Amino acid sequence: MTRLGQIFTLLLLILSVAFFVAAVAVNAAHKDLKSEVAALDKQKKELDSTIDGFRKASEVSKNMLAQEQVARRVSLAALQTQLDTEREKNQQANTQLNDLNSKNTQATQSLAQTLAELKRITSENDLLKQEIDKIITDRNGQRRTVIRLTDEINGLASKKSDLQSEIDSLRDQSTKYQAMAEVRGAALAAAGVTDPEDVPPSDLKGVVLAVGTDQVEVSLGRDDGLREGHMLDIYRNGSYLGRIQIRTVADDKSVGKIIPAFRKGYIQAGDKVAAKVY
Repeated sequence: MTRLGQIFTLLLLILSVAFFVAAVAVNAAHKDLKSEVAALDKQKKELDSTIDGFRKASEVSKNMLAQEQVARRVSLAALQTQLDTEREKNQQANTQLNDLNSKNTQATQSLAQTLAELKRITSENDLLKQEIDKIITDRNGQRRTVIRLTDEINGLASKKSDLQSEIDSLRDQSTKYQAMAEVRGAALAAAGVTDPEDVPPSDLKGVVLAVGTDQVEVSLGRDDGLREGHMLDIYRNGSYLGRIQIRTVADDKSVGKIIPAFRKGYIQAGDKVAAKVY
C-alpha cells in the first residue's frame, strides 16, 4: 500500500470514528429532544389548563366585578342621596345656627341693657339708702326738736292765759276806742271832713272766706286793725280782681261790699286780700 493509500485509509478511519461519534451524539441528542418535547407538551397542556382556569376565573371575576360595579353604583346613589340629605340637614343646621346666633346677639344686648338697668337701679338704691339715712337722721333731729318745742309749748301755755287776759283787756280798750272813732268819724262825716288816718295797716293781708252776690267775707277783722269803711284789694296769682269796702267787722273776720267800678274779674274763696297790692 502506498503512502497515499495509507493516508486515505487513515482519513477514512478518522472520518468513520468521527461519524460514529457524531451518530452517537445525534442519537443521544435525539432522545433528549423527545423527552424535552414531551415535557414541553405536558407543560403546554398544563399551561392551557391554567389559561382555561384563568379564563374561567377571569369570567367569574368579570361577572363579580360587574355585580360589584352595579352594587357600587347603587351604594354610590344611596350615598349621594344620603349626602344630599346631610347637606340639606347641614343647611338647616346652619340656618338654625344663624337664628341662634341672632337670638344670642339679641340676648347679649338684652343682658347688657339689663345689667345697665341693674347698675342704674343699684345706684338709685344706694342714693335711696343715703336719703333714708338722712331722713332718719333728720327725723331723729325733728323728734328732738318736737320734744324741745313741746317743752316750749308747755312753757308758753302758761303765758297764753296771761296774754289772753291782756288781750281781753286790750280788746275792751279797742272797743272803746272804736266807739270813740266811730263817733269821731260820724262827726267828721257830718262836717264833710274825711279822716286821713282812718286807713287799714299797709301790711294787712288775708284770704277770701266766702263770696255772696255783691259781698265778700275775708279772714281779717278788728284784731288785725280793720275797721268799717276801710278799702281792701283782692287778687289771685298777681292778677287784680277788684276792691271791697268793709261794712261789718268782727274780731277775726269781716264782710265788705264789692265796688263795681273796681271789679276786674271773678272773685272766689281762697283769693288773696290786702290793704295794698304791690
